[in-house]
Amino acid sequence: MYLKGLAALGGACALVVGYAAAESEPAAQSRPALMRPVVVEMFLSQSCTQSPPAAALLARLAARPDVVALSWHVDYWDSIPGRGVGPWKDPFAAPEFAARQLAYNKRFKGRAAKLTPQTVIDGVMTLSGSKAAAVETTIMEAQFLEEMARPAPPQITLTHRKNGAVRARIENVGAPYDALVVNFSPSIETAIKGGDNNGVVFREANVVRSVETLARAHSGAGDFAFDMPGDNLDCALLVQERNYGRIVAARYCSDR
Repeated sequence: MYLKGLAALGGACALVVGYAAAESEPAAQSRPALMRPVVVEMFLSQSCTQSPPAAALLARLAARPDVVALSWHVDYWDSIPGRGVGPWKDPFAAPEFAARQLAYNKRFKGRAAKLTPQTVIDGVMTLSGSKAAAVETTIMEAQFLEEMARPAPPQITLTHRKNGAVRARIENVGAPYDALVVNFSPSIETAIKGGDNNGVVFREANVVRSVETLARAHSGAGDFAFDMPGDNLDCALLVQERNYGRIVAARYCSDR
């Protein structure tokens, strides 16, 4: 779905920028390192008619152990009225989530295009979130490229304390990066009562509720601390090259 006057995202499975080799990360401190999961970010809105299938796709991906899946709700559809009803204000949308999408699109397309649903994979591939088969294929491509990772790839190790505090150790990052903690609701069901999806029940997974920049580092290793979220939330830790670049390491905060 596109706002009037804005161009559509390119081909359904077009790779917008070059993709460098991905990395691996440890599943836990005491276990052998496993292949780093592919990060799938879905930008959508509960007021977009094409978003329900994208939400269902992300829910399927969230169940996979080889994917870190995150659903970012954007706010620019909140004022658009539906067919014979008023607009629907997405309760999980936030301007900072839309800003993340627009920053990606400015890098990918040269302008801050507003469109939903949109998938971004590992911070470097983008395609329509409506094309489930294309998204699955692109994830497979990312996994294939990941097998060519460098001998000492970026890694994340988490140590959990009984009081809910978490210590994160990030290693082997070769470029300036941001360490992001993304808090999300693992499962949400919403009955829509307005907008173009009036009457639809959204069943979603990994709906982002907040994001915090834990640290900004030049490169190399770093030790950082944060708290596990409450209120039935989980979180993911993303290590992303500066200025919305490639996500070089990622993992969920809890064991899943």
